[in-house]
Amino acid sequence: MPAFFVKAGKKSTGAANRKRKNAGKSDKNDETAAKLSRRQKLMAATEIHSDDEDSLAGSAVGSEAGSDVEYEDAHERNYREAKNLLEKIQSTVSTQEEVAEKLREDAAARSGVQMKRVADVVELEDDLEISYKAHRLTPLCVAFSPDAKYVISCGKESSIVKYNVETKKVVGVVKRTKKRAGVPEEPTHAHYGVIFAVAVSPDQKFIASGGFDQVVKIWNFDNLDHIKDLSGHRGHIYSLTFQLKTNNLFSASQDRSVKMWDVDQLGLVDTMYGHQDGVQQISILSKQRVATVGGRDRTARLWKVEDESQLMFTGLPNCVSLDCVSMINEEHFATGSADGSIAIWSFWKKRPLTVRKQAHGVENGNGRWIVALAVLPYSDLLASGSNEGELKLWKISENFRSITPFFSYTIPGFINSINFSPNGKSIVVGAGKEHKDGRWWVDREARNQVVILPIRYTDGRDDVVDETTSAPGGARHVVDGGIESGESDNEVEEVGEEEEDEVVEDSEDEKE
Repeated sequence: MPAFFVKAGKKSTGAANRKRKNAGKSDKNDETAAKLSRRQKLMAATEIHSDDEDSLAGSAVGSEAGSDVEYEDAHERNYREAKNLLEKIQSTVSTQEEVAEKLREDAAARSGVQMKRVADVVELEDDLEISYKAHRLTPLCVAFSPDAKYVISCGKESSIVKYNVETKKVVGVVKRTKKRAGVPEEPTHAHYGVIFAVAVSPDQKFIASGGFDQVVKIWNFDNLDHIKDLSGHRGHIYSLTFQLKTNNLFSASQDRSVKMWDVDQLGLVDTMYGHQDGVQQISILSKQRVATVGGRDRTARLWKVEDESQLMFTGLPNCVSLDCVSMINEEHFATGSADGSIAIWSFWKKRPLTVRKQAHGVENGNGRWIVALAVLPYSDLLASGSNEGELKLWKISENFRSITPFFSYTIPGFINSINFSPNGKSIVVGAGKEHKDGRWWVDREARNQVVILPIRYTDGRDDVVDETTSAPGGARHVVDGGIESGESDNEVEEVGEEEEDEVVEDSEDEKE
């Protein structure tokens, strides 16, 4: 039947339905209008009048003008500093070649690739050795204060010890008191369990510590009062370090993450993922480039924090575990592994520049475990320790393609931690009866102690930090020295350029 032969009743019914539908829509429109009216009322209450707009525009113009002034001041300051530097150089040298050489040295120092050639003139003054035995169990980590007057150490007995080097006295201890039967336990902020890591802030205001209880604790340096607990890690905290000249703290944990903290604000800044095993150690210098080693994942990584990217180094596939890392300058770092090898790496190559196998000799057919490793920043001086009771000093060659031992000092037991003083005049060693990772390996003839050894420079220099020698161009020739004591020279495996690959760069977008 055609559509126009519709009964009037059905047609009226459809019209009624349409009216009901339209009525529903009108109700919704009324609610929306009511909401809009409320919003319009709020907007009217907070409306900015033209006078306010003019004042805001004026403030914006003023801020732009201020930025121009700051921009001009920055340029003027750079020009003034460059002019002063040039005048200072010209007053000490006579020829244009010497001026150019000094400018190259200054540029190298500012870029972070300058190397101090000090290994040939270094001697440990063993007759002035200082040691203290404030830890009941094995010391695990040691750190100098920025002024090199204090040493902070921690151990397996859950204590933090502050030692005055000048007075040779312990001036502070933080530890957990043992609970007695029938006596309520006293509230304390001390760590629960082993303390693996400790670090001192560059401004000497804070001490950071971390360990078994998965918490980074911040302490006042002067009186050792507790300031705050920084929570976020889900595993043991193995390593802590501060970025030079800042209070940016970096922590490495068994949960395979690296975290960056702002100690001034007492808050978390960033979390970085990438390792497939617990992050064993972490190292950083002036720039926000963090070097880490991942234990049994057998990789080292460089984290570019500002770029949110990372570089992965996998040039030691046959090692059991990478456990130690220390940055040499802003482009090179050293690692130590459980198979007894020490490797030097460049940020621009995937494979190591050189590998020193069995650096501390052989035990039961295998190389001795490299337990601790440290480099005097921006220098060719490297120190390492194992379980045979010897602290070894190494010289890094100018091209980073070889390391040569030149001194050995006997400290019985496991050398679990090594640290150079910021001024380069001392080295502190934490040694004990047990390996830092457990209690399955015990040297009963050793002592649990912290040893401080003064460093003397035979060329008479007072401050190794300021007196530097340029690595590119103006570096003096360094003669390889021999071994003063300890094991004989072992074979060095050096990777040729034809075997070197470009570094693999992983984006932070692949975070877990």
